[in-house]
Amino acid sequence: MITREAWLRLGVVTRSLTIAAALVAMAAPVPALDTLRVVTTVEGLAALAHEVGGGRISVESLSKGVADPHFVDANPMLAVKLRNADLLIDVGLELEIGWLPPLVTQSRNPNIQPGQKGRLTAASAVRVLDVPTGPVDRSMGDLHPQGNPHFLNDPRRAIDIAAAIAKRLGELEPAGAGEFQANLAAFRNRTEQEIADWDKEMAPYRGRKIFTQHRTFTYFLDWSGLVDAGEMEPRPGVPPPPSHLAELVDVARQQNVKRTSTTRSQPSWWRATPARRWSRSPAMWAVIQLPTITATTSTRS
Repeated sequence: MITREAWLRLGVVTRSLTIAAALVAMAAPVPALDTLRVVTTVEGLAALAHEVGGGRISVESLSKGVADPHFVDANPMLAVKLRNADLLIDVGLELEIGWLPPLVTQSRNPNIQPGQKGRLTAASAVRVLDVPTGPVDRSMGDLHPQGNPHFLNDPRRAIDIAAAIAKRLGELEPAGAGEFQANLAAFRNRTEQEIADWDKEMAPYRGRKIFTQHRTFTYFLDWSGLVDAGEMEPRPGVPPPPSHLAELVDVARQQNVKRTSTTRSQPSWWRATPARRWSRSPAMWAVIQLPTITATTSTRS
């Protein structure tokens, strides 16, 4: 049985990554006039850009902290930030489709339009999971037709994204290309060591089954070796009816599932229905709260 202390350590792994992103935002120096202006859609990408860009760039995220990146208020101030951007880094896979396209249009910045040199979609740098094999329609819930966009929960893929950012920054500022690659190498070495340490922590728990609230943790499970025994949402973004929760109770008893994972950006149905009380029942299992979007960074010594 996985102890509560072990799960708390697991939570610290991903929680510490999100804290690192917040520290980047608070500690970033005021940029010089000749720095590249980078705007990202989520803070995880901002932290990765900061790691490889260092003092040659300024970084700002359009969304903050625990906000659900599917739903961001597309206010005019965000379009102003995009207007002055040299590089826009988005997650892609239609994660931001509900709010980013109109902001990019309103910005009137030709450099950050799709396909331009000032636009980098992080999904292009990773191997995408959960790609549907057949037609996708609304009856299937909030399914992303191009694949699962929540890949920032996997530190291995974060390294791939950092490499793509370093390459693009070098193309935009050739004079800094060597520095960007040196920063990338330092980040890669540090993160690979952390991954090795985390792998040792996770080794005793590989193959253990958990429930998930949403398909947010597909990449985290792929890396950690934990197994998704079922999702609380019968379809992505669809609140669970009592019958679905009852089915999960049966699965938990049959397969000895003792943990349920959720995110801080919990949907309204989680807070307003019996699902929250059901999942917190000490007689059944414990809830592990993990960040939705993380940045695989560590504090520099």
